[in-house]
Amino acid sequence: MILCLAVPPTAGAQEPRPAVTAQPSRTLSAADKAAAVDLLAQRLADKYVFADDGNKMAAAVRAHWRNGDYEQAATDAQFADLLTTHLQAAHPDKHLSIRYVPNAPPDRPRPSLTQGVPAEMRQRMTEVGQYLNFAFEKVERLPGNIMYLKLNGFFEAEIGKAAATAAMSLAANGKAMIIDLRDNRGGDPRMVAHMASYLLGDKKVHLSDIYFRAENETNSFWSDPAVPGARFGADKPVYVLTSGETFSAAEDFTYNLQAIKRITVIGETTGGGAHPIQPFRIDPNLVAVIPVGRSINLITKGDWEGTGVKPDIAVAADKALTKANALALRQVLPTIDNPHERSTLEQQLVELERAL
Repeated sequence: MILCLAVPPTAGAQEPRPAVTAQPSRTLSAADKAAAVDLLAQRLADKYVFADDGNKMAAAVRAHWRNGDYEQAATDAQFADLLTTHLQAAHPDKHLSIRYVPNAPPDRPRPSLTQGVPAEMRQRMTEVGQYLNFAFEKVERLPGNIMYLKLNGFFEAEIGKAAATAAMSLAANGKAMIIDLRDNRGGDPRMVAHMASYLLGDKKVHLSDIYFRAENETNSFWSDPAVPGARFGADKPVYVLTSGETFSAAEDFTYNLQAIKRITVIGETTGGGAHPIQPFRIDPNLVAVIPVGRSINLITKGDWEGTGVKPDIAVAADKALTKANALALRQVLPTIDNPHERSTLEQQLVELERAL
């Protein structure tokens, strides 16, 4: 079960998007295209999160086939792009696409919450995660004991939890925290719940549900007061930075903590993708990435699909860190007893506000 993550391939933490440089896109026959359209239409009708919209998109691609609109696509890469364009025209959904994937793997059942990563994928995922530091780009102490954490993805929880625990434990002693999700394109909702647990109190919090239409199944996500390491807790200020590139599971984290008024969101409205995906092979070299579920917040009863998460304080993305740093300094200044340090921080606050 995945939302989306735009870092190098990690199953369970991103859309399947293997590198396509190993071989050129092959030429497709009319029979190849007909078979792919037929299988795509079946998958959309059976699996897309909203049945009516799935049927609508299925009818649209079948109509394009009958009209000869796919004759112009000479290769499977071109065909994938054209199919995506037609699907998005029929029903816009930023998680929905057709991908050119040479030697695409066979379909797998949608994993359950408790199902582990398949053994053959775990080693590769771990290697990628280690190289990327599991998407934790930076944990830094700013003046005034304000902790700055830049996170560029929510790695698959089974692989990345230890890194998350280390990062959040390191930040736990801060007087305030800034979490930068401006370049975060999503990932695993289980990692979202794990990270959120460090910002909450001693009671479990029901963060969200994800409903899967095909199975008529709901997965629930809760905070865990017993997460390992040190927790930042529920009382100190937390600022989350967003941009138009913030997407999917990063929006999940932001939307659900904003709904319970735990964080202040600063920056731009996010990308607007709330539907978990599942890949389906429709041709030996083509994969349909189909949204199969929808997120449900227990307070709003909805999600951010198509609208994005609205910031509490709207500023340009490139000013968001400066704004959050200034707000955090204003919060912590009354707690600073040392006159010299206080004077230094007051001057820094003046400079930050001047920069805004």
